[in-house]
Amino acid sequence: MINNYQYFIALADTLNISKAAKRLFVSHQCLSRYIKTLEQTYGTTFFERSPRLSLTPAGQAYLKAVRQIQMIETNLESEISDIRQSKQGVLRFGTTSGRYRILVPDAIAAFKQLYPEVTLDVTYSADSTQLCEHILKNEMDIALLNKNLLQSEQLNLQTVLRERFFLVITDAMLMKYFPDDYPACKKKFEKGVNLKDFEQIPFVVSQRNQHTRIVLEPFLRDHAINLNFVLELPEVDLQIVMTQKNYAASFCWSMFLPTIRKLNEEAGEAHLNYYPVRDWSMINEVVVVTKKDKILPEYGRKLIGIFQMQCLQFANSYEET
Repeated sequence: MINNYQYFIALADTLNISKAAKRLFVSHQCLSRYIKTLEQTYGTTFFERSPRLSLTPAGQAYLKAVRQIQMIETNLESEISDIRQSKQGVLRFGTTSGRYRILVPDAIAAFKQLYPEVTLDVTYSADSTQLCEHILKNEMDIALLNKNLLQSEQLNLQTVLRERFFLVITDAMLMKYFPDDYPACKKKFEKGVNLKDFEQIPFVVSQRNQHTRIVLEPFLRDHAINLNFVLELPEVDLQIVMTQKNYAASFCWSMFLPTIRKLNEEAGEAHLNYYPVRDWSMINEVVVVTKKDKILPEYGRKLIGIFQMQCLQFANSYEET
């Protein structure tokens, strides 16, 4: 019964026989028969049927065991692939939406030149927690996430970038809200902005469950700062575009500074300034995430190397200006 452990994992994940059967491309009856035979084999019940489908303690123990078997099988495939020096396979990678647009297109192009026959299955999401769950369930091999959101001891974390935090604002907005100090204020702000001075300015910000907002709000409370949030958007690059339209100021991390410089090169658009936030001590660590004890094939390790090389360009992006 171990041979079809993916049936059990799919049902445990969805807790819905129809959805699990659809994921597995098998019939409802086939999956039901598998679970019934499995429970008869072990002489116990793995799922409670009412009031709705749920795992019993025995089912939870079985799920833990088959996930370990799945990891062993995946690791074995990776080791055998390296022994054969194979350049074929599937590599599953995920990151957040904003970083996806910055990193992934160039990474895929570089990766495909090295491994044209490896399928790169890429997922992006605004929800880092969801991506982390994919790693823990062995549904994803590698993720690129923010370290401070990760708490599981079952994960390996490898830092590829340490980022600073910046306020983004146009010349037009500086002129409007600091008329007596403009343009001299631009030089002063390069040393760091006091967000208390920006309370009257509208801001477009990330949503409450997102990394930037999670770390920003405690900082504002601790420093008794009341910013004027007028719009929430899930994507940092879209927030920056709204700033460029003189709609509102915004925030970003180091990885987005090259994007801002590129926008500034486009004719006819408002000039974007970015300034470090004064008294902001947190350095955001961007990390490559894998599941502990997972063995990656050679092409998986190479993809991590590509991301490491890409992130080098962002490490000193503020000092380059």
